[in-house]
Amino acid sequence: MATKDLVTKVWIAPGCIVCDACETTAPDVFQVLHDDGTCIIRPDALDMEFTKPRTDDIIQAAAECPVDVIKFDLKPFEWAGDATPAAQPAAAAASAEGHAPAAAAKAEHAPAAKAAPAKPAEPAKPKVLDPAIAALLAATTARGGHAVIDRGLEGVPDAARQMAKLSPDKLPADARFQKVLEKSKPTKEEPSRRDLVLGAAWAAFTAGMIALPTALFGRFMMPNVLEEPDPKVRCGSLSKYLSLQVGEVNEDFKSVKPSGFWIVREDERLVALSIICTHLGCVPNWLPNDRKFKCPCHGSGYTYDGTNFEGPTPRPLERFKITLDGDNVIVDRSKRFLAMGPNDTAVWGDPDASIPV
Repeated sequence: MATKDLVTKVWIAPGCIVCDACETTAPDVFQVLHDDGTCIIRPDALDMEFTKPRTDDIIQAAAECPVDVIKFDLKPFEWAGDATPAAQPAAAAASAEGHAPAAAAKAEHAPAAKAAPAKPAEPAKPKVLDPAIAALLAATTARGGHAVIDRGLEGVPDAARQMAKLSPDKLPADARFQKVLEKSKPTKEEPSRRDLVLGAAWAAFTAGMIALPTALFGRFMMPNVLEEPDPKVRCGSLSKYLSLQVGEVNEDFKSVKPSGFWIVREDERLVALSIICTHLGCVPNWLPNDRKFKCPCHGSGYTYDGTNFEGPTPRPLERFKITLDGDNVIVDRSKRFLAMGPNDTAVWGDPDASIPV
């Protein structure tokens, strides 16, 4: 009897963006909890005997995941054609009760199993600037993940194919946004992006050639002074922050230019956290009920002290130098403290990285 690799265990690694692609392909294995904004493995799918007959669906769901967080273990098992592994113990029991002759006769007339043809090598995929972002945009169009990116709608589940054909008003929010984005692209009659860029470049060049003599003359007439924003920000009296509870965040200086920050109360100290996400530079939001910072761009999450714990961000939020001038709290943005990971925060122990309270 031939053998086949079957799934004995399936789980979801950190970094899921809750895109519904896995539930569309294998709804009896994966479940999206919209109230909690999470994706889980259904309780029945924690049993190996439940996952083995669903091996093909689980592998397909993993291929369609835009962020590659669906993981599984494979082990070889005896495989009788199209019969599921779950049905094999029943067949063995039937043989034990006296049906062995019928089974032998059926096996005698059964055609020999053909070896599966080898799959041709896939052509090399073109490189893109950011594969994760490209995968996410393609997946939101048809809920097909990598399967849609690699080979289009051909061969994807019927549910994904139907999703791609829906009108924008019947699509989920992310897929509707992608449809609108595609419709907004210029037609053949409209000027292309390349034409617009070249026209703007020539206009800028012409304006520069006209303004250059004036600028050079004005340069000699103006005083030689370089103006830069003061990196130090006076944040008020220390007593203003002593009333904060552990884990509370003051957002008064989030909009300070050119780089805002939060003042956070830890157990016995105050720290100043940069508002810039360490993934791609977006600005996270402080969620007081969840006691965490959440980036709206790619789902990165940080605890109240800036430690990263979810999403694609590689390291914690940066900290600015914070000191006291008498009773006044001073944040100096010219000096930063960069932790290299959630378990590598020794730099936070620098005396200038916090104020004891």
